[in-house]
Amino acid sequence: MSEYVFSSNSLADTDRLAAMLVSVLPQRATIAFCGTLGAGKTRFVQGLAAAAGIDPADVTSPTFVLCQQYNGSRRLYHLDAYRLHDADEFRELGTDELYDEAALTLIEWADKVEPALPDSYLLIQIEVTGEQTRQFRIEAIGDELGQVIAALRAL
Repeated sequence: MSEYVFSSNSLADTDRLAAMLVSVLPQRATIAFCGTLGAGKTRFVQGLAAAAGIDPADVTSPTFVLCQQYNGSRRLYHLDAYRLHDADEFRELGTDELYDEAALTLIEWADKVEPALPDSYLLIQIEVTGEQTRQFRIEAIGDELGQVIAALRAL
């Protein structure tokens, strides 16, 4: 299993992890976020956006619109599966087409739609360990993104 674990003691640490991740991701990648309500999924996406040249203040949770698109040095699709009933409803958003684009597809509450995820993606599990502290467990699922874990370890 290809996995990277990062302990964050502050928002600055979380932003540093996000910047590291953007620097090693290929042009096309899907990231599946899992964690409890308030764990920091949207906050981490804001860090990824900032690292891609997008104003993080423009990034909000897509809970009600389901999908947001942001353009910077990288294109980001930010999806939220929280209000969806199943993987079929998620697929109706056109996710198969998004997976094929040269973009980062970021999915909050991905565990709710796991059957609709692509064959290869990064799974980021966020665990709340304190008021400002989090543990990020990043795992490469499938064959395509194992090099991302190796690159994170090398940083």
